[in-house]
Amino acid sequence: MKSYVRFISLMTVMFSLSACYSIRQEAVEKTVLTSNLDIASYEKNELVLDADVIAEGKVISKEVQKDFEGFPATDTKIKMTKVYKGSPEQEVEVRVRGGELGDVIYKFEEEDAIPTFREGERVFLFLTSNKGSRTDKNDFDYFVVGLYQGKFSEVDGKLKNKKFEFDLNTFPQELQALEEFNKTNKIRTNTLPEGQESKI
Repeated sequence: MKSYVRFISLMTVMFSLSACYSIRQEAVEKTVLTSNLDIASYEKNELVLDADVIAEGKVISKEVQKDFEGFPATDTKIKMTKVYKGSPEQEVEVRVRGGELGDVIYKFEEEDAIPTFREGERVFLFLTSNKGSRTDKNDFDYFVVGLYQGKFSEVDGKLKNKKFEFDLNTFPQELQALEEFNKTNKIRTNTLPEGQESKI
C-alpha cells in the first residue's frame, strides 16, 4: 500500500512540473509583430476640422480582436459624459491598432504615438467616423484623430498630450474660435474621402 501511495505522489509531482513547464513555454512562444506608423502631423485647428466628435468620456472596458487584415486591434468602450461637437451615442467603441490576442502581440516602433486607455480613466477625445472601405468598419464606431494628437488628459485644469494643450475652463470657446478660423480660411480636411483606405 505504501509503494502505491508513493507512486501516486510521484506522478502528481511529475504532472505539476510538466504543467509549469508548459506555461513557461507558452509565454516564450508568443509571436511579436512590430510595424512602423505613417502619422499625419496635425495643428489644433485641423484636429477640430477632422473630428466628427469632440467629447469628454470615461473608459469602461477594452477588448482586443482581429481587424480586417487579421491583426490584433484594441477596441475601447467609452461612456460619453460631455459632448462639444457631434452627436455620438451614450457609449461608443474607439479602435486603435495593436494589442495582444492569443499568441500574437502586435505593436509599433513609435509606441508612444498610439493612444492608450485605462479602465476608469477620464479622457477628452477628438474622434473620426471615417473608416474608409475596410470590411470591419461596422465593428467599431471611431478612430482617434491623429492618434496620440487627438487624446487628452486633464492635468491641473489643463487638457494635455505630448503635443498640445488646452485650458479646460475655456475649452468650448477655443473650439469655437478654431471652427471659425477654419471657416474663414477655408481650411481643407485631412480626412480621406469615403472609399479610400484610412491609415489612422
